[in-house]
Amino acid sequence: MDITYLGAGSVKLSGKNLNVISDPLGAGKADVVTLSGPAEAGEWPVLAGAMSIYSPGEYEVKGAMITGVPARLHIDEDGYRSTVYSILIDGVNVVIAGNISGKLDAEQVEHLGQVDVLVVPVGGKGLTLDAEGAAAVVAQLEPGYVVPVHYDDGVSKYPMPQDGVDLFLKEMGVNPEPESKLRVNSKEAPTETQVVVLTRAGS
Repeated sequence: MDITYLGAGSVKLSGKNLNVISDPLGAGKADVVTLSGPAEAGEWPVLAGAMSIYSPGEYEVKGAMITGVPARLHIDEDGYRSTVYSILIDGVNVVIAGNISGKLDAEQVEHLGQVDVLVVPVGGKGLTLDAEGAAAVVAQLEPGYVVPVHYDDGVSKYPMPQDGVDLFLKEMGVNPEPESKLRVNSKEAPTETQVVVLTRAGS
């Protein structure tokens, strides 16, 4: 199963029989689209032919299991308007954190299961988790791989400037070379969490 970075908070998961795009920015091809924020906000493009998932629940599509877990949105004082997704494709569990307000509680962590890959925003500035907040979620979930998203990549447009990914890398104590994609095999798991910085597709 391959993961590519599409910019901002969006990634594409490409499995043997299923393609999923999280929080799409525009046109693209996918079987399923997952939306982390409130669908009524009208911010999300609709991809033709794709099944849209924008609320908590359990969904099975082409042999893949997608579980949406309610969470507090980064701007919420109360309520749970964000959704964290556990996407199990080809035996690999990818968790899309989305714009959560902070650490998850024990029940949320339990619903997400053992995390092979965590896709987590790191840009901060009141829009998402910042480097420190993202690192705290990493420590909670103990994933095999971490893919930081929603930072200043030189291309993505945001309502306000975002921190660069370097602050998150410093927080994690790593300095990996950027890669074009992350290929994950369910039979090969790293013994320690690895941070993978992905270059934006098409850039």
